[in-house]
Amino acid sequence: MKYFIANWKANKNLSQTQDYINKFVEIIGALEQSKVIICPPYPLVSYVKEKITGKNNLHVGAQDLSMFEEGSYTGEVTAKTLQGLVDFVIIGHSERRKNFNETQETVTKKLVLAKKYQIEPVLCIRNIEDWQAVKDQVKIVAYEPVAAIGTGMNEDPKKVIDFKKTLNLKPETVFIYGGSVKSDNANSYLETKEIEGFLIGGASLDPESFKKIIESA
Repeated sequence: MKYFIANWKANKNLSQTQDYINKFVEIIGALEQSKVIICPPYPLVSYVKEKITGKNNLHVGAQDLSMFEEGSYTGEVTAKTLQGLVDFVIIGHSERRKNFNETQETVTKKLVLAKKYQIEPVLCIRNIEDWQAVKDQVKIVAYEPVAAIGTGMNEDPKKVIDFKKTLNLKPETVFIYGGSVKSDNANSYLETKEIEGFLIGGASLDPESFKKIIESA
């Protein structure tokens, strides 16, 4: 099974999302060997869920969740709130760590809450230190070399595999890559058999581009 996670980040409004989902559902083929997860901004989660429900191996995810379970935390979106709406959640993305000063303690709290409310976490790590702090707590780990995030400079597949080997992952752990993935470089990762999918940012914002990456599997 290959995982293709679309991280829309802070992009798209309702009208743009309607156009995207209608087009994507129309052009995407059978997904027996792939799990496709679309992670829109919070206000668009319900709409995306409604439109993809019943579509084989299409899922909706969240880009983040609160470190708090519930209570007087204005503006926070909790795992409890997201339960039943999303199947997956991205936790520890490098942009969250950099722009919002998320610590490893914050990331760990979010992992615990995601699992408590039956949401599968996708843990993003930049280095081996990020992994060692929470190893064995997650099924899906996404390696994000900082120099490759949003720069157009993807990491060499061999270097990604060399990094994977340092993690000593359990056989059941899913290892995916994130960092300037495009349709013209995706296959170079997947053909190694060591990389089981992608966390995709900019290239997932266009349904045709995202489809081409999925087809690379």
